[in-house]
Amino acid sequence: MIEVDGNRVTDPAVLSTAEIVEAAEKRGRLVVQFSKSGTYPLASLHALNDACGIVGERIQVRFYGHYGAAFDASTLRNLPEVRDLAVDCLADIVNENEIGQLPNLQTLHFGVFDMNRPDFLTTIELGRLKRLSLSENRKRNIDLSPLAAAGLLEELFVHGHSKGIGSITEIPGLQRLTLSAYAKSHPLDFVASLPSLKNLTLILGGREDIDDLSSISLEMLQIIRVRGLGTLGDLSRLPALSALRVEDQLQLGCLDLGGANLERLWLFNCKTLAELPGLASQHRLKEFRASGVALDMNDLRDRDWPSATRSVHLFSGSRKWNDNAQASLAARGLSEKGELWP
Repeated sequence: MIEVDGNRVTDPAVLSTAEIVEAAEKRGRLVVQFSKSGTYPLASLHALNDACGIVGERIQVRFYGHYGAAFDASTLRNLPEVRDLAVDCLADIVNENEIGQLPNLQTLHFGVFDMNRPDFLTTIELGRLKRLSLSENRKRNIDLSPLAAAGLLEELFVHGHSKGIGSITEIPGLQRLTLSAYAKSHPLDFVASLPSLKNLTLILGGREDIDDLSSISLEMLQIIRVRGLGTLGDLSRLPALSALRVEDQLQLGCLDLGGANLERLWLFNCKTLAELPGLASQHRLKEFRASGVALDMNDLRDRDWPSATRSVHLFSGSRKWNDNAQASLAARGLSEKGELWP
């Protein structure tokens, strides 16, 4: 029997197609991962490949770790049915062109720290991919220009790379974009040319403002741990925005909501955030969360929330206050759990 921890099977000694399929169907999604060479005998790879052919994207095959050795991607010749592949958290790789030979690949998570292949994306059949994640390498030098050919791409995560980023404006159906450690010297104005973008996350990196960010389609924006950010500016340049999450922004003293029309607002660990002008005009607001902020928590607890509001969760430094506030809000019908942030 295979051992499943959560939804992961790690370095299995033996794999059988039937057990993998059963586990994937039971959990909805299964990650079968290998951390070192020698842990994926040919028979197991063939069984895993057959399972991928049966349940498709419900199985992710992952190769990671391999400490002290390079991952040999020629192993992937035994997995032509894989749809979801992660080759990440690796120091080095050889025969990386084999990734581009996988005929059914739809999702790729890639991160090899010591690989120096700026042209790596030219080796991938990008026209098949729906989801792509590119973690940083030592030089952060992967050229993103080939992404113009990724016509089916719906989700993109990029950490540290920026050369050719404007090419993604050629992707008609890109809905979700995460820019991690995106250099402040590179503008965000290209976002306005992404016609289908619904969800944008900015994480790490640094910039003083995001005034060059605009979009008529963006519905969800997350800004997490972006150093030096002191303002979000006039949110009317994001007219479709309905959900905003701001987290770990220590320079943000005021968040002006006057130009917004939000349904969900989450504020976490913004220790100098003391003002929310425009909160009273958020008549569509269904959910509000605040923790680790300088806002008047008593005022937030006692305010007249809009009739649309169903979920208010407030967290101060006092457990007693938190419990009392939650009881008070529950008595007013404002204690629903709310939605999980996607």
